[in-house]
Amino acid sequence: MDIVILWTVGMWVVQLLIEWIVYRVQKRRMTWIQSILPCLTLLGGAVIILISIDIGGWNGIGYALLGAALGTSGLLTLITVAITALVLRRRGKDI
Repeated sequence: MDIVILWTVGMWVVQLLIEWIVYRVQKRRMTWIQSILPCLTLLGGAVIILISIDIGGWNGIGYALLGAALGTSGLLTLITVAITALVLRRRGKDI
């Protein structure tokens, strides 16, 4: 179970790094793509969980854990992006 937690945190860090790169490339402005990427990750995790149901058995459980980790990291990234957008809006920066 520890590996699933480490995997989730690792994917979250990678997604936040991608979000930061997009933020820097867009000249420090929040864009629509920063809201879409975490949603796609969350959707990907759900699709993997649905596929794991069809696989069944121990392999299905492994894929379900992978999908849960991917979905969780997408949700954490989405929350982080929402908080960042809120903070930038309150500071009066261009979003």
